[in-house]
Amino acid sequence: MADPSELSRKYIERHNDGDLDGRLALVAKDIDFKRAGDEPLRGASAVRRQYQEDWADHHQVVVTPGRLFALGRSAAVEIHVESGPPSNVMYDGVVVHEWDEADQLIRYRLYVDEVVPSARAAD
Repeated sequence: MADPSELSRKYIERHNDGDLDGRLALVAKDIDFKRAGDEPLRGASAVRRQYQEDWADHHQVVVTPGRLFALGRSAAVEIHVESGPPSNVMYDGVVVHEWDEADQLIRYRLYVDEVVPSARAAD
């Protein structure tokens, strides 16, 4: 059983590497997945489709982790996200991951601050 902090770091690293298969290897088949402003998703296949759509719309999405807090089988990570082009959006938020005993992500919640266009959009 891995430390939830390390699992959350690994999940973010695989996202930044564009490793969708590696990222989803950490996701439980029946994951409960919810991002701010989006409809809830249930199951790894729905999460896969969502990421495929996200990445088709953006040439790059980089998640920079900040402070990380862990309690039991959960971890909360302060993040800064920049995506684009074409959207060129950035935001700060907190993502909360809950991991099961098999080191699978069973619950995902993303809470965000105001979403603003990045300075690069003006370039």
